[in-house]
Amino acid sequence: MDARLRTFLVRSGFLFLISLVLVAGFWYHREFYQIGFTNLLVIGGFVTFLVIWAARLALSGELPRGRPRGELTFSIEEGDRLLRAVARVVVRPSEGTTVPGVGHVVRARYDTGPEFARLFIEDARRAFLADLTDADARQAGYRTAAELRETGAARWRWRPSDTVTVLRVRAMGAAS
Repeated sequence: MDARLRTFLVRSGFLFLISLVLVAGFWYHREFYQIGFTNLLVIGGFVTFLVIWAARLALSGELPRGRPRGELTFSIEEGDRLLRAVARVVVRPSEGTTVPGVGHVVRARYDTGPEFARLFIEDARRAFLADLTDADARQAGYRTAAELRETGAARWRWRPSDTVTVLRVRAMGAAS
């Protein structure tokens, strides 16, 4: 079975179980008024909060990690490679790029403006552009290191002596 289909079925099953619990709660609700209005508000509000929170977790597939701590912009081709999980590595110039540390989440935006994903930074390192290997390039969604260097030279005017930041990322939530 396809991993995405299995994930969808598990999440849908979880939401169905939450729905069953809510229906059972409505059946029990007829007895619930005996505990008093204030208790009803406090307990009912807490249970509703838990249900909404659980549904949010089921739909996103990730534990909440707070607000994103930065953003990275991508061309449409790069963004597509990340969303299709063809690329797991992002290579950016070290100069002028502010990236939060490992374990943080960043917004991924297209050059044209809209956000297309949230990316979890799994690993980060710096390297000279000339030291990038074909394996690094393949993880970034390119066929060869030369193709990666050419793309970077066109976009950021890279030179082989430049230092780049190599980020291993994972798309968060439903997009992953």
